Amino acid sequence: MNRIVKIFNYQFYVKEILVVFFTYLLMENIFSWMVMPVSVIVLMYEKLLSLAIFGFVLYNFRNLKRNEQIYIGLMTFMLVRLIFDSMINYGSVFQQLTMFSVLFPVCYVIYIKAVCRTLDLDLLEFLAKFYIVLYIAFMVVYGRGFSFSLETVTMDDYGPFSGDSRIIHARSIFMMILPLLWYLNQFLKLGKMKYLGLFIFCFVVILIHQHRSVWASALFSLGVYLLMSMRNNLLGMSKLVRTGIGAILLLALAVFVVSQVFPGFLAFMGDRFSEILDPAREDGTGKFRDDQRRTYFPMVLERPFFGWTFEGFEMKNPLVDWWPEKSGQHFHEGYMEMLFYHGFFGLILKYFYLVYLSFKAFSKRLSQESIILIAFSLAGLIFSFSYVLPFVFWGHVGLCLYYLERVPAAETVAAEHDGEDMTDDIEEVEYEEVHPRHQVNRRRTRDYELSTDKTNTPI
Repeated sequence: MNRIVKIFNYQFYVKEILVVFFTYLLMENIFSWMVMPVSVIVLMYEKLLSLAIFGFVLYNFRNLKRNEQIYIGLMTFMLVRLIFDSMINYGSVFQQLTMFSVLFPVCYVIYIKAVCRTLDLDLLEFLAKFYIVLYIAFMVVYGRGFSFSLETVTMDDYGPFSGDSRIIHARSIFMMILPLLWYLNQFLKLGKMKYLGLFIFCFVVILIHQHRSVWASALFSLGVYLLMSMRNNLLGMSKLVRTGIGAILLLALAVFVVSQVFPGFLAFMGDRFSEILDPAREDGTGKFRDDQRRTYFPMVLERPFFGWTFEGFEMKNPLVDWWPEKSGQHFHEGYMEMLFYHGFFGLILKYFYLVYLSFKAFSKRLSQESIILIAFSLAGLIFSFSYVLPFVFWGHVGLCLYYLERVPAAETVAAEHDGEDMTDDIEEVEYEEVHPRHQVNRRRTRDYELSTDKTNTPI
């Protein structure tokens, strides 16, 4: 277990890569499909893993921080309530495991945060590379039918696919916002063209797959990232202006070239983009979501606190008849799913940390990793109007919370001696921590204890 494995220039211990692989990366839909290309197996794995993770979190409850314990305690309260409801009304311990899966992100945020804290992981750059390589690999294997036509594709198992010629579902394309922000940050910080190229690659991927929910989320996250970077003095106004002018010129050149080579493409993309501003129009896909809101929200008000739970899951769908009975309501919006199944209490519990990150975005003491992950996480608030966020997203939220609490080693040592004048008693030394991947400069007190002992020794 002490053997080191190097992936994407990041060093893992064997135990670490096993934990990250099986409990984090496999939660990404297109990656799990590459490993297990059968939806039934993937869903079964996710449900069993979610139960195991919840049990692990309860087992390590004492090692959690106080706020994390409260958070898990509230989730446990809801689960106990569901168990009693199931036993009294249905004669089973837990009538529908989906009710647990809907709540599982509450636990998963805490799990990833705690694991990263325990193993001292620094995964953001690794994840940025992971998503780019994963996208390329998936499109090489499954992307032969890709086109801009949006033609419907009939499949036996839709898995992570969009069901049309875009190939990949919006929930996986949404994850490309993470490397988009990372490589933009690297370009602005280091000015290297390779990072600009990778940023443009991510931008093009998001653009050509035509998921308007992802377009809106990406634009929102970029705006949040730039504002936070300026507020934390990581991006000056002059650099922002120069970058903006360069982006406008590059975009103008791209528009000119595309208009000459593909004359109708810009009009087509413009029409696609216009639906963002009018999501409920008759010929748009947002119309179904609007119908769901108008149909289900009055029902939410009938049971506003804890929702319809099992009864709502097994209720006949009031909008369509093509889904099997007792297979759930198939919500296309994260907020409405939580409101209907678990009420306002469940909605607040699930989205609490995103609201918390909204307030943290105004902080002036954020690291670049925190800024990137906050911008990405807050994009989930926009995306939730269109889709239910996947489990892996909530893992990234947990990673964000970990980075917010993570203190570099040099700052930790300085904090230990806060208020002490140690200018003459310290030296800067190079050392390697228990994790060989981390080499940092640490300020260490020279003969501090010895000098203290001499001072306290009577003459």
